Amino acid sequence: IRRHLKHAFHHMIGDTSHDLLMASNAGAAGIAVEYGAHPVSQLQECKSVYSAANVAQLHQWLSEHA
Repeated sequence: IRRHLKHAFHHMIGDTSHDLLMASNAGAAGIAVEYGAHPVSQLQECKSVYSAANVAQLHQWLSEHA
């Protein structure tokens, strides 16, 4: 079964600037996780829709927005 969503919105979670740039290039909203490979300063340059400092923050944001 294939669903056709009129206003589909996709998110991509990443811990590197490469992940977040790939999300942007794919038309997805990037969500940064600050507990991964790249420093927070690099992630902030990518203008993510959200940046989570830990798994609990990520879970909370996803519960409310995704």
